Amino acid sequence: MPVRLTSLRSWLLTAMLAAGAIGLAAAYIAIEKIEHAAEERTDRTKDEQIVRAIADQMERGAVVADLEMIQRVLPYDRLVVFLGQRQVYAGPPIDADLEVSVVHRFDGGRVVLFDYHTPGNAVARELTLVAAGSMLLVIVAAFMAATLLTRFVKAGIDRAAIAADRVASGDFSVRLAELEPGEFDRLSRAFDSMASRLESSEADQQRFLSDIAHELATPVNAISGLAGAVLDGTIAGEAERAEAAHLLESETTRLGALLDDLRRLTKLDRNERVRLAPVDLLNIGRRAETRFRHAARDANIEVAVSGLTTVVETDQALVETVIDNFLANALRYTPPGGRVEIRIERRGTEVLLAVGDTGIGIPAEHIPRIFDRFYRVDAARDRHSGGGGLGLSLASRAASSIGARIEVESELGSGTEFRLIMASR
Repeated sequence: MPVRLTSLRSWLLTAMLAAGAIGLAAAYIAIEKIEHAAEERTDRTKDEQIVRAIADQMERGAVVADLEMIQRVLPYDRLVVFLGQRQVYAGPPIDADLEVSVVHRFDGGRVVLFDYHTPGNAVARELTLVAAGSMLLVIVAAFMAATLLTRFVKAGIDRAAIAADRVASGDFSVRLAELEPGEFDRLSRAFDSMASRLESSEADQQRFLSDIAHELATPVNAISGLAGAVLDGTIAGEAERAEAAHLLESETTRLGALLDDLRRLTKLDRNERVRLAPVDLLNIGRRAETRFRHAARDANIEVAVSGLTTVVETDQALVETVIDNFLANALRYTPPGGRVEIRIERRGTEVLLAVGDTGIGIPAEHIPRIFDRFYRVDAARDRHSGGGGLGLSLASRAASSIGARIEVESELGSGTEFRLIMASR
């Protein structure tokens, strides 16, 4: 970049010099033409007065000697006098450019005066030199301004490059807010916003990896401990082995569910193509109730579906991802004897697919974060109930992929309702 800025400055100087040379040439030509036109008008007026005076002299009987005397005081004019058709006097030829010729007739003849260009008139050159001096001062001032501007821009670019190098090396705390003056405000704001997002993304990634390691460690440690106890004979009785086998199956299932959630979340993060097609939301609700019927029966929870046939154009698999996570969450936090309702409803230009429960509810201060990955309102209770902490993150990501949004309404001790809001097509 510094080389380019220097090159730009050189090109600017070259362009200014070229423009100055062209301007001077044009100015000289224009000044010369203006001067020539003014001189011609002045000479014509003067010459007309001279020939009238000579004509008066001829009418009063002037002779050739008188004409020669007049010619001597007109060194750059040539006098020619005619009597009738006969030339009685002609001044010596002049080797110069003819500017004006004036004819005046008198009784019995005519006087002709040829006015030639006067040498040594330097007005045009002097004016051109004045213009050249002024233009040179302008060029010098412009070049100095370009030099200062180049240094200023280069300093700002150097600071931005240093900051960018620090960001590239992993230091996302660097900011450009100190750049001055205001011309760099937009660059500073854009860079600082980018650095902030990268810093936040890096922190989220580190936290996510830490959470994954923690979530995986819990079932892996349980499986490893139980397997070791079986191998070394610590678990010997039939009842103990049966319990160990049940725990191994439970932890293995939990581990498999967590890995499955991670795979689905990764697919959504890769922004895989959404497959749009007409989908009946009432049918999706009924199919979800069928999938969770056995789990609901085991938990002694009633699941119902209400609403009318409502067709929207969306991705069925992603909608099912959302409702499955809503239902799993509702069953996990609804006590035995409770009720879960899947409701399809049209609301103006939108349709909603809602899952409401009569569960324990969510404290208001936790609602803004429940869609964060691995966030738990009550970590101990959630792990005990089998939650991996990714369900609502999956639901949020799936909703975003189909251009929908999620609303949450909850009251402690009364229940929670999650709503998937979609545009009606």
